[in-house]
Amino acid sequence: MSNIFCKLFLGVMIFSFITIACKKSKNSAIVTLSPEESTQFYKSVLADLSANVIVNTYNDLKDKSIIFYFNCKTFSLSPTASNLNICKQNWKDVRSAWEQAEGFLFGPVVIDNVDPRIDTWPVNFVRIDSVLNSSAIYDSTYIASLEDGLKGFHPIEYLLFGANGLKNETQFTAREKDLLISLSLNLNYLCGDLYSKWDITKPNSYHNYLSHAGNNNNAIFPNLKSAYDQILDAMISICDEVPNGKIAEPFNAQNPALEESPFAKNSLVDFTNNIKSVQNIYLGAYAYTDGKGLEDVIKQGNLSMDGVIKQKLSAALTSLNNISIPFGLAISQQQTQIQNTITTINDLKNYLETTVKPYVQSLVQ
Repeated sequence: MSNIFCKLFLGVMIFSFITIACKKSKNSAIVTLSPEESTQFYKSVLADLSANVIVNTYNDLKDKSIIFYFNCKTFSLSPTASNLNICKQNWKDVRSAWEQAEGFLFGPVVIDNVDPRIDTWPVNFVRIDSVLNSSAIYDSTYIASLEDGLKGFHPIEYLLFGANGLKNETQFTAREKDLLISLSLNLNYLCGDLYSKWDITKPNSYHNYLSHAGNNNNAIFPNLKSAYDQILDAMISICDEVPNGKIAEPFNAQNPALEESPFAKNSLVDFTNNIKSVQNIYLGAYAYTDGKGLEDVIKQGNLSMDGVIKQKLSAALTSLNNISIPFGLAISQQQTQIQNTITTINDLKNYLETTVKPYVQSLVQ
């Protein structure tokens, strides 16, 4: 090999090594940015979070609610055990997407009062029975006029699963099937409306406001800080509601009637999906979509904080997984696991509130 060729070969090898070394994975610290670069970076994180997590979660919610509605109609026409089981699973599928949307409970879901219309609990059996025993026609106007506790996930859950969770296909009256169809249609409408108001193809969608925070004439998010505060406050809020409301209220009262999804025995799945919603925002990922998340802001200057957040998220999910029986039984039979879950999720909440939020506020103006 000639000296000239050796020098050329060595140069190529050195260049290749430098190129590889300079590539950064998602787990690497981000290089120091200028103020202008930082502003654009923080905006890009918001755009990714909105498109990849929020909009995609609502899109998933919409799509699953459509499937659920049509399968409820199928069951009404052909009330077989198989069709009922499909509806029950569909309800859980829609529920999963909804619970993973509770980590960003802001915007149209609050402004338009969707949350109470879709997720009020516990269920009032007496009032539902009065609706069933009435002569009312279950059209969209009538369903919309019902009080919040008579529509949404939990009245549907009660109709599908029964008070003991064991309802079978032979136990449905004609009125129950009619109400099931009308409530599932109303649920689909609300889910579709949420997606529509975040739809990235619409210039006045909430996605447009969040992804362009700090731009001129942005009345909702006049600066980047207001957008990041909104996101962090929503994460903190669900990390407060799960341990101190959804878990602690039935646990302290030793009353399983106060749990969130008792008929489907789905409460622990609900709580787990709530914490996953916080994780989704942090990582910037939902289902098959992935992009920049809050972690990329944190890792820009504080890798140790990123590690602590991920450890606390993992601990919270593990504590929920350690409850091995339905929540209604666990409040009396696995009290140690319940108390540990309350403590662990509160620890996550406190860290987000007292350490993470002030740190992000120091970065984003």
